Amino acid sequence: MAKRIYHTMNDVPIGTEMIIKKTKQKGVLKEIIQFPTTFVVQLNDNKTEKCYTYEVDIKGWPPNE
Repeated sequence: MAKRIYHTMNDVPIGTEMIIKKTKQKGVLKEIIQFPTTFVVQLNDNKTEKCYTYEVDIKGWPPNE
């Protein structure tokens, strides 16, 4: 039986591109804050925003096996 690899939101690499669902703004992940898992996203206009995991679309996550 093959071993399954699980990818959590805490494993998203810094620098990953994200889109904030509500505003459609694009940015990159700068920091992950633990409990509750929150992303600090630097937007293209150089502002930062804290977002919960369900508030963003993460490009290329989870990675294809």
